[in-house]
Amino acid sequence: MLDMHVHSTYSDGSATIDDIARKAKELGLKAVAVVDHSVELYFGLTEAKAKQRQIEIDNASSLYGVKIYSGIECSIDGAGEIILPDFDFEFVIASIHEFVYGRNYYERILRCIEKNEIDVIGHPFSKLFGFDDNIPEMDRKLVDMAEQLGIAIELNSSHRSPSDSFLELCRDRKLIYSIGSDAHDLSKIGDVGWSVEKAKRYMTRAKLFSP
Repeated sequence: MLDMHVHSTYSDGSATIDDIARKAKELGLKAVAVVDHSVELYFGLTEAKAKQRQIEIDNASSLYGVKIYSGIECSIDGAGEIILPDFDFEFVIASIHEFVYGRNYYERILRCIEKNEIDVIGHPFSKLFGFDDNIPEMDRKLVDMAEQLGIAIELNSSHRSPSDSFLELCRDRKLIYSIGSDAHDLSKIGDVGWSVEKAKRYMTRAKLFSP
């Protein structure tokens, strides 16, 4: 089991890198990814913070014998852009963190995919940000583009997204999917049961994301 979406004290998480590594070791996780928010949020990961975090990741990984990926989660703005600090992250998650509805939601993600080199679409269609109903033809367009470009679709256990209607379109497609708890505290690290269940049900021909 792995967890590719955990936040630390370097953004809005309550757990240190050492805490996360120790918890991952206790749970027997194959790997864990620390993907703090980027600098579009006031508490986000600057270049300096990313460098310091990497030192702690390397130390904790060595101490506990756990693979810890160094990632980042960037918010997608209205123009489909993200802000990425000048640092060599192992992978980039791009997510919508605003209340955006209907076709505007899809268009924001599609513009982001076209303009930026990202690896994972984070918590797509999360109802925590007010998303209501999927648009089938736009769902198909997004699945097509993700498959064509090799961008992973995240199965996010905290947000319980994406929906079953969207995931049904992913069945038998050669997609990439990522599994994440979106943990902001120690108790949620490795809590990926919902994601694993959906992957087994719908991602029949897809492969698991690995940076």
